[in-house]
Amino acid sequence: MAEEVILNKRYRVVAEIGAGRMAVVFRGEDAWRGRPVAVKVLRQAYVESEAFLARFHSQAQSVASLVHPNIVATYSVGRDGDCHYLVMEFVEDPTLKELILEGAPFAIGQALDIAIQICTAVGHAHPVGIVHGDIKPQNVFVSADGWVKVADFGIACALSAAPIVEGEIMWGTPHYFSPEQAAGEDVSPASDVYSIAVLIYEMLTGHLPFEADTSIGVALKHLREKPVPLRQLNPDVPLQLERIVRKVMAKEPAARYRTADQLGRVLDSYRRLGEEALVVRHPAVVEPQPFPDEPEEYEEEERGPDWLTVLLGAVTVVAILGLILLGASVYRRYTVAAPQPTATAVAVVTPAPDQVQVPNLVGLDQEEARRLVEGAGLQFAVVGEKHDSSMPALNIIAQTMPAGQMVRQGDTIGVVISQGPNFVSVPAIEGLPITAVEPGLKEMGLNISRKDVWSRETEGIILSQEPPAGSIVSEGSVVALIVSNGPRLMLDVNLDSKVLLMACDLENDSLKPGETLRLTLYWRALQPTQENYTVFVHVARADGAILTGRDVQPRDGTHPTSAWVTDEWVGDPHELSIPSDAPPDIYWLKVGMYSEATMQRLPIVDPGQATVLQDSVLVKELRVVPAQ
Repeated sequence: MAEEVILNKRYRVVAEIGAGRMAVVFRGEDAWRGRPVAVKVLRQAYVESEAFLARFHSQAQSVASLVHPNIVATYSVGRDGDCHYLVMEFVEDPTLKELILEGAPFAIGQALDIAIQICTAVGHAHPVGIVHGDIKPQNVFVSADGWVKVADFGIACALSAAPIVEGEIMWGTPHYFSPEQAAGEDVSPASDVYSIAVLIYEMLTGHLPFEADTSIGVALKHLREKPVPLRQLNPDVPLQLERIVRKVMAKEPAARYRTADQLGRVLDSYRRLGEEALVVRHPAVVEPQPFPDEPEEYEEEERGPDWLTVLLGAVTVVAILGLILLGASVYRRYTVAAPQPTATAVAVVTPAPDQVQVPNLVGLDQEEARRLVEGAGLQFAVVGEKHDSSMPALNIIAQTMPAGQMVRQGDTIGVVISQGPNFVSVPAIEGLPITAVEPGLKEMGLNISRKDVWSRETEGIILSQEPPAGSIVSEGSVVALIVSNGPRLMLDVNLDSKVLLMACDLENDSLKPGETLRLTLYWRALQPTQENYTVFVHVARADGAILTGRDVQPRDGTHPTSAWVTDEWVGDPHELSIPSDAPPDIYWLKVGMYSEATMQRLPIVDPGQATVLQDSVLVKELRVVPAQ
């Protein structure tokens, strides 16, 4: 692309800064807002399919609705002639790939902090049905103060619809994609979770889990092989963190955490509960063998949670309740008597002959922890229990004496065990105002994902929920809500930098033959014009055939565009009769403006929140239903 190109009289292209399979990325400037932007221009091979372009523009608009501090913002998606482009936030920070090449392996705390922020960003998209699909360190930016931003949601979400060009067999980046992507199957949130685990692996070791001479070779390794264990490449990686990464890199999606948000909460809980493990290694911890020689119990971990064990564990927890009073007294005795660690420098002390080192028990199951404690000549006692969504039932979440402390043989180590997640029943909230139910859902420990859509229902009424009422979910789960935005559709479409189509009030989206479609368009003038433009409102099939329509100047010619004042809002009502012989089908409500002198439509330079095609605004799908 030549220098000093200005797209749609707004975005000035300055210089190329990157290129990928689908697009070339340029640094640009938004002349209207005076800010730097990144302009991602689709390659010509991908602009010849109208079906792909329609889906690309539609999904890019969905991605533009993702507003999150850890996501690179998508400002708009547009077209200038044959040039289709995305306008995104411009980020000058280095990519995670650059940091890995310069300084991997990372400190455990640094790697966790970056991974948790990536999970937070990607987890924000999963509840609204957006899967990134191309998570790699080149798409992650990290600022000097450690702030993370994830990019390329807009490109990745459209890849599954992209036409295959010669020589291509798959989408995604082979070194980072999941086994199901390698097999050519559909992606899911669990696919993103796998890719995040590959990033963690690379941050902690400086190596990719799989290497081969070709992309197909890498894909086959994702499908068939296990990576070298983390601790074999970096002995400073704690055992429990290695287990988390191994679980998330399971070949079967069902064996991983289901969403990035779940993985992020697990990593955050591990960071809070296992800080000591991040800075010191303890001789008492049993080292795992490489994967080929591991016992069968590790294979079970990769297939996901054993819910029978969880159920039996819950029964066992009830039986243990009788030990709580005795355990509490043991806890008080030994927490008072035990010396407390300080932040001062550690002196080298030769242990007495009857002293042993306290092992790290956090993350182990109860019986494994008991064997480890008693094998060291110490006593084991359960002193408490609590719900914990990040730790399976009967696993250790805390211990009364810190790992690494020297104690006398025979001393008692108290532990707090997990009761597993605290489960709640999702209430029936469809048909209720979201303002009335939101506080209650949060009080139950549930997170809310909200999407506002057009509806004949009153604004703010919940139209649907997922999971459905009565579902049993763990605390921290996301309840996705579809909420009525009322009869108004916000559009914000820019036509030739002369007029904005701000919104449309639509009375109904389902009509019978012979009924009348009523709508009101809301225009805003961007500049004075001497020409009187005609508004077209058409109801048409997907192939473009018009069922009914009207072409008329605004307000039936009583307020022509030549009389509009800059920034004036113009309400423009329309009525269209559905023909009595109209066949039942799905149609599109299409709107735009054109010049009667040239019969050329005003070009759409910024689609705002709408879907556009051939300089028509696709306002909404309409359904014509049988008359009976």
